[in-house]
Amino acid sequence: MKQDSLLKSFRNRTFILSSVFSILFFLIFAGLYWLVQTPGAPLDLQTYGSLFAFIYLFGVLQWMFLKNTLFHLLRKSSGVSKTNKKSVSDVTKSSEKEMEIQKNREKRIFVHLFSVLQRQGRFMDFLKEDLSLYQDAQIGAAVRNIHENCRKTVDRYLSPVPVMEEAENEAVEIAEGFDPNAIKLVGNVVGSPPFKGIIRHRGWQLETIQMPELSDSENPNIIAPAEVEVQ
Repeated sequence: MKQDSLLKSFRNRTFILSSVFSILFFLIFAGLYWLVQTPGAPLDLQTYGSLFAFIYLFGVLQWMFLKNTLFHLLRKSSGVSKTNKKSVSDVTKSSEKEMEIQKNREKRIFVHLFSVLQRQGRFMDFLKEDLSLYQDAQIGAAVRNIHENCRKTVDRYLSPVPVMEEAENEAVEIAEGFDPNAIKLVGNVVGSPPFKGIIRHRGWQLETIQMPELSDSENPNIIAPAEVEVQ
């Protein structure tokens, strides 16, 4: 709509300008022609009319050329603009899709360990079970099998080892430059290292990690699928 208005305005303005300049050129050439004529000669209206028609026709042709040139430029610009908008839209959709895939992949990596623990040791079933319905002896017998299978799964994927080699309740000295992410100081922490204390928990860290290869097409919210036995 804006281009149509611009084209109409340009067409009207250039037509008026072409007409005005055609008349001015006619008056100039007509004046020069009159000066070279013999004084007192009769006015040749046919010659002046032909001259005016030729100059005005030239002005109209120039006006049509300018109008068509602007029309083609506007149409080309509109096509490029639409192409650019389409390209930007495609890039935006592609970027949003990649972000969604990456988000789902990260979610699946987080859920994957729970999925494996469920598959190998029925870990989620154990956590969601109401243990108040069972005796301690019954729970102990069931937990032994779950514990063994889940431990094997964790060792396979994460290979956890203690942060500190010393045994719990053993006295240790924490030197200057220790990693606060690996060693958490509790109790009466005053002054600067070195600190002397008792190990209350050795902590855990990964010796190795085995990242799974996950498909982007799978539902990231599923820990374990339901099983239905068809009769």
